[in-house]
Order: sequence, then structure tokens, then C-alpha cells
Amino acid sequence: MSVTSPQFYAQTILCISREMYGCAKQGDWAAFTDLEAKRQEMITSLFNYPHINKVLEKLASTLNEVMAIDNKSILLGEKEKQHLAEEISGLKQHHQAARIYQFVSMN
Repeated sequence: MSVTSPQFYAQTILCISREMYGCAKQGDWAAFTDLEAKRQEMITSLFNYPHINKVLEKLASTLNEVMAIDNKSILLGEKEKQHLAEEISGLKQHHQAARIYQFVSMN
């Protein structure tokens, strides 16, 4: 049974992170979430690697790149969250105005 190298896991994590960022830029949060689940499996495999502590320094550059990409994805997620909050607030105001109009027109 062969053991996949930690470099393979790290590179795969990086590739998936790039794909996730692409999905975030397009607003495809369902695909983003699917990729995140796949990436989590790779992260788990990486950190379950025997003697991982001995190779982490060699992987630091790749993992730092992953974190930088994640930070950009997080910013896009926060913007989307704010946009949705504003949209929901507007819908609530519209609904409230409709209820007031309905109440006033009945009296």
C-alpha cells in the first residue's frame, strides 16, 4: 500500500482553494461548499500523514498561499453576506409597508 506524499496533499489543497476562490468570484456558493468538503478531506489526510511535523516547514510556502487565497474568499463571502442582509432588510421593509397599506385600506 503506497502512502501519498504530503506535497501531493498540499498541492491538491492549493488547487482546490484556487477553484473555491473562482467559485466565490462567480458567486457560486453551492460549488464553493462542495469544493470545501473535498478540500477538508485532503486537509485531514495531510495532517494524518505520519511524521507530518517533520515536513511542515517544506510545505509552509504552499500552505501560506492557501491561507492568502482563503482570505480573499472570506472577503468575497463577507461582501455577499452584507448584500444578502441588505436585501433581506429591504424585503422586510416592503412587507411591512404592504401590511400597513393593507391595514389602512381596510379601515
